[in-house]
Amino acid sequence: MLLQWSKDLAVGHPIIDSDHQMLFNIANDLAHVSQNGADVKAVGRALDRLAQYIDTHFKREEALFMDSRYPNKDKHQQNHRNIEKLLHDFQAAYAADPARIDMNSLLNFLKEWLVKHIGKMDKAYMPYVQAAEKRPGHYPAARTGFV
Repeated sequence: MLLQWSKDLAVGHPIIDSDHQMLFNIANDLAHVSQNGADVKAVGRALDRLAQYIDTHFKREEALFMDSRYPNKDKHQQNHRNIEKLLHDFQAAYAADPARIDMNSLLNFLKEWLVKHIGKMDKAYMPYVQAAEKRPGHYPAARTGFV
């Protein structure tokens, strides 16, 4: 197992915490297939699933904090775009030549990035989101696709 979810990583929002736990599960699935001799297609599918879920999660997360008064939303969004690009570039490189890809480097990066990103950046916007959700007429679930 690459990543272990803990209560310390919870940001206090059920949708985002659920997304983060799913990201851990998908990253662990990728680690499992890539380290246990799965064929190239299985690793590629796991990598695609991770990239797709990260894209979905970022959209949900941004829908929450863009409606808040979070002062670092542009920087946070740019961090998301950088991660998406890195992961999509990695996907393309893997599709072109799986033998040249160091999957352990990606897995180590994911482990470090997820823990740091959740622990610092995501926890930083949560007070703004929670305050915004208390404003009259604010329905964040509708913006995240869960209604």
